Amino acid sequence: MAEKTRFIGFDLLRAYAIFGMYIVNFNMVFADHNDTSWQGQFLSLFSGNSSTIFVMLAGMGLTLMTKKQAFGTAEEQLNQKYIVLKRAGFLFVLGLVLAIWWPADILHFYGFYMFIASFFLFRDKKQYIYGAIIFALVFHLLLLWIPYETGWNFDTLEYKDMWTLAGFIRNSFFNGWNAVFPWMSYFITGMYLAKLDWTNLSIQRKTFAVGLVMYLLIQLLQCIPKNLITPEIDFFLNADYLPLFYPF
Repeated sequence: MAEKTRFIGFDLLRAYAIFGMYIVNFNMVFADHNDTSWQGQFLSLFSGNSSTIFVMLAGMGLTLMTKKQAFGTAEEQLNQKYIVLKRAGFLFVLGLVLAIWWPADILHFYGFYMFIASFFLFRDKKQYIYGAIIFALVFHLLLLWIPYETGWNFDTLEYKDMWTLAGFIRNSFFNGWNAVFPWMSYFITGMYLAKLDWTNLSIQRKTFAVGLVMYLLIQLLQCIPKNLITPEIDFFLNADYLPLFYPF
């Protein structure tokens, strides 16, 4: 039996994401978001990106879990999709129960992600890229239609109509902590990355180069003097965890 290749970098990313999410949740509950001390600035560094990495790793894990059936029979693929749907349902119900005590719960969002991802399984990896772009674009279109602050009290980080039908749908798909639009983009991107041959040094270099260029471009855009752009564009370029603007 061929020995499985383990990538230490992915393990380190997973450890960072878990560590970062602990810090983010601690900062959210016990810290002052307006703290300008070096301690406050340090805690703010983990806001958003640790959750993003975790969601992408979840997408990668789902694809790797079903990789053996990628070229299997239709029956094997259908069985794998059924397993994913059962896990999605379990996470959704468990997350809703947890949300009663912890409104920033992410588990029920994972239920949505996995449910949607089940329809992307065993497809060509190019379709994952198209899917990620579509989820991001739909989010920005929704911004033109629905004010992002709808339902929110940002002073207390309370979502006022979370447990109404309209509020729950809006929170789940548009302006919740990890709403389907655009967070599903990260999940599907992770699914795409899991399709790549990470034993290929060329793939590693190309992925690193693309990531580095995107990072430097975003940093450059965020350095544009405020007097050269409108307040709306400045807010868009420097948005934090809430509201989330893809891909920032």
